Amino acid sequence: MSLLRSNTGWRSQFASIGQLASMTQLGRFTSRPAMDIETILQSACDRMSNRSASAKHDLQNRWQTLRYQLLEATADQTRNSSSQLDAIWRECLVDALVLASDAIRATHNIELFEVQLRAGLIVSSGLMSRRGGVAEMQTGEGKTFALFVASLIAALPGRGVHIATPNAYLAQRDHEQLRETWSLLGVESSCLTEDSSADATRAAYRADVTYGPGHAFGFDYLRDQLAMDTAARQPPGSTLLRRLNSESSTPRLQRGLAVALVDEIDHVLIDDALSPLLLSGTIPGEADDAAVHRHALKTAASLRGDEDFQATGHQMELTDAGLNRAYQAVEDWSDASLRRPWHEYVELALQATHLLRREIDYVIDDDSVRIVDQSTGRIYEDRTWSGGLQQAIEAKEDLPIQRESESLAKITRQRFYRSYDYLAGVTGTAGDCREELKSVYGLNVQTVQPRLASKRIVHPTHVTLTAQEKFAAIAVEAQRMAESGRCVLVGTLDIATSHQVAEELRRQGLSRELLNGLQNAEEAEIIARAGQPHAITVATNLAGRGTDIRLNPEVAAKGGLHVIVAEHHRSSRVDRQLIGRCARCGDPGSSRHFLAAEDNLVSQSAPWVGRAIRRAIAADQIETLSVESQIASIQTRQAKRAAAARRQLLEADERDCGLVRKAQSNHDPAPHLQALDAG
Repeated sequence: MSLLRSNTGWRSQFASIGQLASMTQLGRFTSRPAMDIETILQSACDRMSNRSASAKHDLQNRWQTLRYQLLEATADQTRNSSSQLDAIWRECLVDALVLASDAIRATHNIELFEVQLRAGLIVSSGLMSRRGGVAEMQTGEGKTFALFVASLIAALPGRGVHIATPNAYLAQRDHEQLRETWSLLGVESSCLTEDSSADATRAAYRADVTYGPGHAFGFDYLRDQLAMDTAARQPPGSTLLRRLNSESSTPRLQRGLAVALVDEIDHVLIDDALSPLLLSGTIPGEADDAAVHRHALKTAASLRGDEDFQATGHQMELTDAGLNRAYQAVEDWSDASLRRPWHEYVELALQATHLLRREIDYVIDDDSVRIVDQSTGRIYEDRTWSGGLQQAIEAKEDLPIQRESESLAKITRQRFYRSYDYLAGVTGTAGDCREELKSVYGLNVQTVQPRLASKRIVHPTHVTLTAQEKFAAIAVEAQRMAESGRCVLVGTLDIATSHQVAEELRRQGLSRELLNGLQNAEEAEIIARAGQPHAITVATNLAGRGTDIRLNPEVAAKGGLHVIVAEHHRSSRVDRQLIGRCARCGDPGSSRHFLAAEDNLVSQSAPWVGRAIRRAIAADQIETLSVESQIASIQTRQAKRAAAARRQLLEADERDCGLVRKAQSNHDPAPHLQALDAG
């Protein structure tokens, strides 16, 4: 794309923006103080209040001129003092805010709110000083448009902007929503898709702005590292030969890690950071040790809990007695078929049997095991467990046991995202991770005050003894709300619970929609219907982030959306995201948590709360029992443990400090690359 079509002299000097951007250094910008957001915002608002209607074709010219001015100023910083550079950048920010507002008005017929412009500035104003920030906006305040403002500013230097979202659905949705706006400005935009070819992916990264799920950028980075490593091992003269044959000498997908702007940054950089990005290679076919896994499953079934094995965190460990019993059951296999000691096969079988639950931790789709994201309930299409665990689950589910994947490259999400020259983002729930965002990523969180006061009503927690009693109470409340003309969203932690709640609603004769990660193609339609009168939608936590349930006017008049939290998540931020689906943008709405003494958060992390519930029920004092403070305390402890685990993972990665590679035999067929879950 040309920089300024009317300036042929400029075009002859610099063949492309990318060439100029590579010459542009941040230099003295990096030592300058942070921009005064209030002054910039006021200047932009003053200019917008006095502006006249802008023709659509003028928007592209204005964008090109703005980019030209910034790149001209930064291409040769010896001509400008630090204060002059600051003034140029400040003026560019003002112009970009006005341009972003005009572009949205032209394509969407709406005006950007001050809170969206402010958030966009918080995210992007530190670009030239490499001081990223996080804008914490209330749910429903328009983070998608705020991120558009930020990415428009970040795209000015022409080095490529990666907009990372929690999942592929949100990336595609946001790109589609803004595709026309980007096109009107003459800014090339693209979106990464799961099934794209290498050429299509490479083309997507050549765009000015590239949308994609957060993990996709990391995996493509690993693929590039492997490709470059392979190229470095080629015989002398190979590069010249490829050029003579008109073959690409640069197999890289990405053109570098310049700018990453992250939507729901606490999810992408914090919640997902407990498992590293791990790229693997696999050769199709049944595993050589398939019979070993099947026999290990039978052996595991004969062992007794506590006496023969015990859980240690997320793994199973055999006791001395268990080891003896396991080796008594060993059969005569050749060493070639064993990838690990026999007792480790048994421990994997125990883990698959006792710790990993179908419809909660994984689902079966087309005779394949698919991992479920525990934070959102979404199903990963191209991830498998490593270390033989995937094969142990395939044996448990009586599926074909595939060969294990070989780990080729690995990096933590922390180290990957810290590799960007500039990192920033938005979220609605920075909450308990402010300190971690600062200490690990160097990001300061700034809270953006809501445009309108919240009308959300949070009802006291409803407490029951058993899960079944809780489901019955949820059905009663959902029916009462739906019959009043309102709509209801019931949020669950996992797919299994969503089915249990849906079944209880069916028994009560209530119509409901089910959204639990198994209906990807129908997701948008289900969400669109969720705001209609009398609608009841049961969803896993995938409905908690980025989902905008638009209310029918009749529903708003009757009290809006009522959110039922069927079970507390270990992270209070996830619960707040779910509650944030109601009472958005000044609309009315309400929510209520439901809690049973049998819930995992209580039984596993705070059994004393369960005992208090039982005593209150026995004494007929359940109506006066308050559990909110105890639940908040439990979630705080869980957050600290998770933060410690992420810190340990990062420290181990920094010690290793490099990609983990395993050489493949020249006699093996080329492995199929796929993403692995290292957890």
